[in-house]
Amino acid sequence: PNRTPQVVGALIDAGCQEDQIRTLVMSVRGMCPVEPLVAACQKRNRLRFLLPWLEARFEEGVQDAALHNALAMIYIDTNQNPEKFLQGNKYFDPKVVGAYCEKRDPHLAFIVYSNAPGGTCDDEAIKVTNDNKLYKAQAKFLVERQDVDLWAKVLTDENPHKRELVDQVVSTALPQCKNSDAVATAVKAFMQANLPNELIELLEKIVLRPDSEFA
Repeated sequence: PNRTPQVVGALIDAGCQEDQIRTLVMSVRGMCPVEPLVAACQKRNRLRFLLPWLEARFEEGVQDAALHNALAMIYIDTNQNPEKFLQGNKYFDPKVVGAYCEKRDPHLAFIVYSNAPGGTCDDEAIKVTNDNKLYKAQAKFLVERQDVDLWAKVLTDENPHKRELVDQVVSTALPQCKNSDAVATAVKAFMQANLPNELIELLEKIVLRPDSEFA
């Protein structure tokens, strides 16, 4: 079973039928190492035919990141409700899967990065939203994250996307926010970034409007 990845690679290279290779893989069940098998198939652009084996290991509770990365990639490529998997799975590597998504669907990449545990992919979330002009999503993400240091990164004058982001924060993200702590953090960030005009406009929207939560 430990040599299954090498055997599978050789069979693919020899042009064997996928059904025959799949039967072989299914027969070794969980005794085959996940990462080298996934790598052998991905290298040859034949990852999808592993889906039944991968899902069987998933049902067994295998937590190997390589397995969950592979499942994420297949669900993304086949459009099998990838959002649900990406939001609910905690075992795939967000940097690996996020980078895979970026070339295919930046919205999915943002889902991956913004849900990474402990804010480990916050910089990637900012970059992918900037690169794809997803400023509304970025504004909502920043408001919900409530991280003054992260706010400081995007509100610096060196950020060429600052104007578009601020517009979305002021016009949509904060007026729609119901969390007083998130609003307070954003206001603090605007003050620290020396944005008095934007701050006044912001306060008008979140305080002075009669329908505001904070009126």
